[in-house]
Amino acid sequence: MLGEYLKFNGVIFPNPKTPKKNSKAIENVSQSEAGTDLVVVVRPSKLSWSFSFDLSKAKHDLLENICKQEATTMEYMGKTYTVRVRDFSEELVEGSEWLKAIDGLYTCSVNVTEY
Repeated sequence: MLGEYLKFNGVIFPNPKTPKKNSKAIENVSQSEAGTDLVVVVRPSKLSWSFSFDLSKAKHDLLENICKQEATTMEYMGKTYTVRVRDFSEELVEGSEWLKAIDGLYTCSVNVTEY
């Protein structure tokens, strides 16, 4: 499983350097005339992740295109989620421009939100 536990649309991505997972309750809160909170839980747990990778140019381009899609299937640690991938950022790894076999190495990060 190690090395193949994250896939976007069936494509395996390398292990993220610093994966972060968050869970947030989605609620509608209002107050009664007496000042009591009236809470309606819309969704008890909406998941989101932040991933940072070291990627080749080919995987960099693939991840950048995934960020432009409305919805993506993500397989993460044995579970499948329908997500949106956004906030793509990239940085050229220092010295990677000297590699002849590939067109540079990039440190890329994205934010992923469950639908």
